[in-house]
Amino acid sequence: MKKKKLKEIGKLKEEADRALQDAFRRNNPGKKCEMCLVNEFQVMHHFIWKSSSNYLRYVEKNLIFVCNKCHSKFHAFPDPMYPIKVHKMRGPEWTEYIEKHRHKLKSDNRAQLQEVIERYKVMNT
Repeated sequence: MKKKKLKEIGKLKEEADRALQDAFRRNNPGKKCEMCLVNEFQVMHHFIWKSSSNYLRYVEKNLIFVCNKCHSKFHAFPDPMYPIKVHKMRGPEWTEYIEKHRHKLKSDNRAQLQEVIERYKVMNT
């Protein structure tokens, strides 16, 4: 029974992640990558990775507009200057918010994930 619940939660997380990404792509056409400032963004990168903070997983302030090329760099060859660049770009209020919330935990439950899915599906219409 527990494995089935975990599998269901995993599927809801995937659906919520997809709804979030689709909503941002649809609602921000032509927006440039915040890292290279050249290419159009294609994905929302989590500054605090999803695996590190359930709380910030669906918080828009934690998302950064990036192109696929820059996104690959974050995961394959992380640039030690990346956090400094983002903190500078976003400013002290953003930095304070992220630092305050980065270790907050939010349980994964169906109701919360369904709420995220519905919020971003509405943005997709």
